[in-house]
Amino acid sequence: MKPAVMIGTEDRIMNRWAHFAKKYSFLPLIGGGSTKIQPVYVVDVASAIVAALKDDGSSMGNVYELGGPEIYTVHELAELMYETVREWPRYVNVPLPVAKAIAMPREVLLKKVPFPLPNPDIFNLDQIHAFATDTVVSENALTFMDLGIVPHKLKGYPVEYLIQYRKGGPQFGSTVSEKVNPDSYP
Repeated sequence: MKPAVMIGTEDRIMNRWAHFAKKYSFLPLIGGGSTKIQPVYVVDVASAIVAALKDDGSSMGNVYELGGPEIYTVHELAELMYETVREWPRYVNVPLPVAKAIAMPREVLLKKVPFPLPNPDIFNLDQIHAFATDTVVSENALTFMDLGIVPHKLKGYPVEYLIQYRKGGPQFGSTVSEKVNPDSYP
């Protein structure tokens, strides 16, 4: 299984962005936010693993590229985060070479000092390299559909956990789960 960027309660992308945006009131977009990614809900990845374990062995030895149903640019994903936390989006476009220059002193120190250094939320070299290239599912790859799973769209419940970053607290405003009509269930 090769999952794309996973989104969920303890993810390492939307949570970091929301925390950074609340703390510093802006979000740096590395490379202008034009990199394409295909984020996937972590519950869908877990379902795919269970489906592969339960099948008749046909999935053994195969590589499944697990991406969500929609392709976003980093900028569009940041817009979704800002929309969920109900903040005005404020960005600082950081060119890729500048982002690498900001992260490089830490990387050099990692090799020199005998103790671990804190990992920054945004400007770490691994994340900068990840945002340097598009990460989308290949056209002829095995996907969720080959396992009989329909992945969730990202808007709505999969990103509802971000309401904890709302000004005024999570109870401020309505959430997706409050908009569901309980009478529609049998």
